[in-house]
Amino acid sequence: MDIQTDKINRSVKLIKGFMLLVIIMFLLQYYQTRVLDLGAFAGSAGVLSLLRGILLSPSLLAAPVKNWITPSFTLSKKSYPYFMLAFVLIAVSAL
Repeated sequence: MDIQTDKINRSVKLIKGFMLLVIIMFLLQYYQTRVLDLGAFAGSAGVLSLLRGILLSPSLLAAPVKNWITPSFTLSKKSYPYFMLAFVLIAVSAL
């Protein structure tokens, strides 16, 4: 395996770990309060959607963060709906 593939595989595992952490934290909050907070649910779903959008663009995972804003850097077309959904859900959860 080359270095790019190793970086992508490590990043995928890390992001999936963060996704699992978000789910566990939401379930823990529900377990402690026994109240389904729709704002927290929207925020959790927004974060999961954002992380899924990042997972669908492997070039994001291999490149340094400072290169993400360069004009030559492109995202996968499949990740745009996830990013838009994440923006809406996180905005709703902030209200």
